[in-house]
Amino acid sequence: MGMLRDEVAVVGGGLVGKAAALALAQAGLEVRLCGVRPAPPLPEAGRFAQRIYAVNAASRALLQGLRVWEQVPAERIQPVQRMHIRADGAELCFDAYAQRVESLAWIIESDAIERALDLALRFERGVQLLSDTVEHARRDAGGWELGLSGGASLRCALLIGADGRSSRVRAWSSIGLRSKPYGQTAVVCNFSCAAPHGASASQIFTDDGGVLALLPLPALQGRSQVSLVWSAPDALAQSLRELAPQQLAQRVQPYLPQLGVPQLAPLQAGGGIGAWPLVLQRAHELAGDAVALLGDAAHVVHPMAGHGLNLGLQDVQALAAVLRRRAAGEAPGSLPVLRRYARARAEQVLALELATDGLHRLYSPGFKWMAPLRALGLRATDRLPLLKTCLAGYASGQAVLS
Repeated sequence: MGMLRDEVAVVGGGLVGKAAALALAQAGLEVRLCGVRPAPPLPEAGRFAQRIYAVNAASRALLQGLRVWEQVPAERIQPVQRMHIRADGAELCFDAYAQRVESLAWIIESDAIERALDLALRFERGVQLLSDTVEHARRDAGGWELGLSGGASLRCALLIGADGRSSRVRAWSSIGLRSKPYGQTAVVCNFSCAAPHGASASQIFTDDGGVLALLPLPALQGRSQVSLVWSAPDALAQSLRELAPQQLAQRVQPYLPQLGVPQLAPLQAGGGIGAWPLVLQRAHELAGDAVALLGDAAHVVHPMAGHGLNLGLQDVQALAAVLRRRAAGEAPGSLPVLRRYARARAEQVLALELATDGLHRLYSPGFKWMAPLRALGLRATDRLPLLKTCLAGYASGQAVLS
């Protein structure tokens, strides 16, 4: 097979990889996206997919700029107007109206975003889509030589790793990884509910150190829907996964008063149960000579704040901006250029890692003795509008980008 040549090769055909290929092509680069796969079809009428994301304002702005947001069916987007966090008898509330923003976030299925990206990529001349995966890679003075599963070889000046938490690009680049399993598993399932959710999201810290969240979904066939994300200790998560979906709905129902939404009962399961193990990961470097890492290949945080996808999309936004602004004569894979990307992402990535990991530790069973102090801190934060505005701005991603 012949040798293919391009400026940039993106490894990882998922959501972040597709967004990266589209953004870099729109920044004027020639891109090949390797290992691309079409997004799954959306579920039949009356159901939502298991994997959903809370898209923040910065990620929404990126998707709008890529001309992707408008292609997501409006009936599958749920704005979040209020967020309630409860623990130790205290509560912290965020309200879009009080924060003077359109919405705190937008709940969307992963598959709906990816299908919109697929559509945009079909019309983007600067991207070539390759279903072949990258089987091996070798760095040399001229960039990277990649061996594809179909037998062809590909040379590129810049290799982008958007290939998930077990990234092969990270390994080929000899970039180290800090990793810590949480001993928890995220259990997800969608339910229909007996009353409107009021566009409110609710989250509680449970006594066993877990986090249980209900996120609002758009109404389907006139009935309100919510999505469960239960970050449970592994043993509990295993028992939850063994339940039938309706049994899981009944297991969740006693938590509704703690979540502040007793009116949602009874819950009715609207699909199957999904699960994935939780881990804290951060690559030692986000970029090196002729290589950059995006999304889960670069960092994985606890889902309690709902920022996994947002971090990845804001990686894409930062890298595209750096490459678009590079000086004439600067190669896209040059180390000084890619270090600017790493510096642009360092603050937000570290801050969210410390925040989510710190909260996980603070609310672990070993710190029950701190419950009065935790409650005091939550109440104090709720009563300080300026602090809440700062926190909401940071969570939106806009404060980081400004």
